[in-house]
Amino acid sequence: MKRLFTLLLLGGSLTGWAQQVNGTFDEPWEKCFPYNSCDGKEQGTEPVGWQCSNTRGVKLMSTIGYASFTFQVTGREGQGYAVQLKNGETGALSFKSNVPAYICLGTPWATSVGTNKSDGGAFGGIDFTYRPDAIEFYYQRTATASSTQPATVVAYLWNGTYVQKDVPQSLVISGTPATSDMTNRDRNILGKTLDGCQGGTVTQEGTLVASLEHSITTNTASGEWDYACIPFTYTSNTKPEKINIIFAANDYFGARTAIVKDDQLIVDDVRLVYYNTLKSLSYEGASIDFKENTLSYDLSQFKYEATKLSFEKKAVGGTAQATYDEASGIVTLKVTGEDGNSTIYSLQFKKVTGEISSISYNGTPIEGFTQGTNHYYAVTGEYTEGCLTATPQDEGANVQCYYDATTRIATISIPESGMDIKYYVKFAEKATGYNSKLVIGMAGGFLSAPTQEVGITSEKESKVDLQLTNFSLEGLGHIGDIYVYDVAISPDGSISKTDNITIFGEMGAMLGILPLKLTGKLSNGELSATLNITWEGMAITVNVYPLSTTSVDLKAMVLSDFATSISQIKQDLTNPNCIIYTADGTVATGLENVVTGTACETLNLGKDGNISISNGFNATNVNINRTFASGWHTICVPFETTPEALGAAQAQAFTGFDGKILTFEKVTAMSANTPYLVLFENEKALVKLKNTAISVTVPTSVTHGNVTFVGNYEAGKNMEGLYGVAEKAGEQYIMRGGAGSTLGSTGAYFTVSGSEANSLRIRLEGTGTGISDVEAGKGGQTFDVYSLNGIKVRSQATTTEGLPKGIYLINGKKHIVK
Repeated sequence: MKRLFTLLLLGGSLTGWAQQVNGTFDEPWEKCFPYNSCDGKEQGTEPVGWQCSNTRGVKLMSTIGYASFTFQVTGREGQGYAVQLKNGETGALSFKSNVPAYICLGTPWATSVGTNKSDGGAFGGIDFTYRPDAIEFYYQRTATASSTQPATVVAYLWNGTYVQKDVPQSLVISGTPATSDMTNRDRNILGKTLDGCQGGTVTQEGTLVASLEHSITTNTASGEWDYACIPFTYTSNTKPEKINIIFAANDYFGARTAIVKDDQLIVDDVRLVYYNTLKSLSYEGASIDFKENTLSYDLSQFKYEATKLSFEKKAVGGTAQATYDEASGIVTLKVTGEDGNSTIYSLQFKKVTGEISSISYNGTPIEGFTQGTNHYYAVTGEYTEGCLTATPQDEGANVQCYYDATTRIATISIPESGMDIKYYVKFAEKATGYNSKLVIGMAGGFLSAPTQEVGITSEKESKVDLQLTNFSLEGLGHIGDIYVYDVAISPDGSISKTDNITIFGEMGAMLGILPLKLTGKLSNGELSATLNITWEGMAITVNVYPLSTTSVDLKAMVLSDFATSISQIKQDLTNPNCIIYTADGTVATGLENVVTGTACETLNLGKDGNISISNGFNATNVNINRTFASGWHTICVPFETTPEALGAAQAQAFTGFDGKILTFEKVTAMSANTPYLVLFENEKALVKLKNTAISVTVPTSVTHGNVTFVGNYEAGKNMEGLYGVAEKAGEQYIMRGGAGSTLGSTGAYFTVSGSEANSLRIRLEGTGTGISDVEAGKGGQTFDVYSLNGIKVRSQATTTEGLPKGIYLINGKKHIVK
């Protein structure tokens, strides 16, 4: 159902549903009331639109003659429902018999259980006036080891009414069942023999229009689904009035005595197929290598003559129509199936005058120029008189070029030809390209997530232009290039524009003027933006994310194929910590860093990507992909935890600084977004946690005196001038970072305000850790000290202690010793 809905959304129409049957089986099932029930009560359930062979017969002593043979099971790919048909057994003693499991669009019936008058099958169907070419479905088939019976698919279309006299239609144990006339019995319509069957003569007949009968003889692999597409055979050109489709776990028209108990067939995603392609194509005098899925043919050496063109559609129904465009020399063959879907073939014949054969910009041919099939091109640069050179197809034709400075579009045409053929060349300004992930949606549904550049021009008077070239919509194909001019940009990089635009391209011209609202931001060399476009009341959203984005918000989008959509979105993203937020629903299994509503199966956080969590959620599994060598480390994570949960020997919180000594105290519980020192006695490459509440990432800084302990969620944090835990000569210190030193995500660092600290001491609560009372500056970064006159007064120093009071130069900066 979801797949069909996507097709409908992207180019189908509501009329398309009339030519289909309810073959997804996903709607809530209905109660089954067997046609010839002995008591008129319900027996099991059946899918909407279908009837099953469940039975309510008679009771014999204590044995129940009531049974269900149709069951609701999990559908293909674990989605929705499928139909399980399993042959069963009713009756008892000498009256016991095996019963076939089948569903149909008509009415199942059976009679005379346990007597020599046994018979059954289906009669009737549903109103249906279309002509499908085939039926496709997915199935799982399991037969018992001793079974030689196939499973069966039967379908047929007919018009008129078939009537058979005196058919017994009630269930009895013995005696003669009551009879009545039966209309549109399956065997009568299909011309099957009535030998061994019950009932009188066929007194009225209609016309069989089409039918198919297919046997499934092999078992499917365990857990696997097989696909089948079975064509109809048409025996009449008349229009059908009704259809019946039958799926059976047995040989449907075989002997009842051959039915094998427990043989089963599971069916899902049943769909009628309507072909919309050609079966043959030829043109007198031309050698055409016709292939059904090849849509374009070059016949430019021929002048088109309608009487020489021959073609035949593959479908029984539908239409195939040829249209000739004299200006372009193209014959368009549109083949439309009865479901409304179309395929278009293009035949290029010799063109009439009015065409351009090539266009060059400043002597260089325009890239991608294709004569006659595309009239929209873009170049980067400024228009000057004579910069465009257009060569007409017809020698000597007078080419004219008109340039509109407002739209920056040059229009090229040959007016004297009388043909309204125009080529357009867009002069785009030079722009900086931002490699981006585009998440495109329509009417609240996800369409696609291409990776492409989005251009931003240089700022002029607090304005920029945005350029999104080669914009496409799934189902509609290439739309064109989006240009948004005079976008306001603020000092902090925020951009915004509300406008009416026309997308530059063949399809864009057809779409007309489109309202647009653009918001976004340029920050740290990356672009984030949202384009909200309205087309005939339908909302189209284009969310632009940098490839290093920390999150992608899909909460407002419906993902028809969840796993495939997520995979497409993740492709090319560079941040391993990126979180994808989706709407509330079934928790996505087997997917990492995907939040469904407020639940996430697996959250991976590593040091090599920025972390930003905008909405809290609960994660079943949390992995911190960071190697902790034995010893002390800084840590800051967006969830509450304990040293034990992390696998650490202990954790200590920053509790004080008296100007010389940093004081830490042991903690048994660690708050979210708060920095700590943690001790690992043995190296740990991966920290795993279970059932964890993840908080919004708002790091909590801890300040004592002029020292602040800061949690870090930035990958490759520049540590120059900042302090962190480091190791030198086998000992650990709190050192000031030098040029090129960095810190990964989930770490923490110290800042010192006011006068520089050249030596720090650290006091950790407890003993036996092997790191208590360590001099933070000992063995750390060294520096040379100079007087203001440039005289070196100390080499390779680690502290300024002991120097006379005064002002000194350290690493090019003034430093006061008091």
